[in-house]
Amino acid sequence: MEDNAQTGEGDEMISRAIADNGLPLKIQTEWTDNDYWERVYPDSDDLKCVNVAGWLVRINGKKYPRGHTDGDGHPDWTYRYTPGQGQTEAGRKIAIERALGEAGLTVW
Repeated sequence: MEDNAQTGEGDEMISRAIADNGLPLKIQTEWTDNDYWERVYPDSDDLKCVNVAGWLVRINGKKYPRGHTDGDGHPDWTYRYTPGQGQTEAGRKIAIERALGEAGLTVW
């Protein structure tokens, strides 16, 4: 896998690779640290802040991690890969490996 560019927008990086099946892959990674607000009770205006920090990976534009839902069955796009290595190059590589595994892809 080859790192091609750092965009300068936050911690987003772009890598390129070829999957074992010959598919060219554009892999974008971004470290995000966001606060989300959720209601404490469905019938009140009391809010609770939930911090979500971790790696967001896009493979050919498709966002990973996938398959996680909130309590109502809607997609939960706040989920992130959070390896113990955190916001490091090692943590980034672990997040990419997990996303490739989730996508059913391997690279050579």
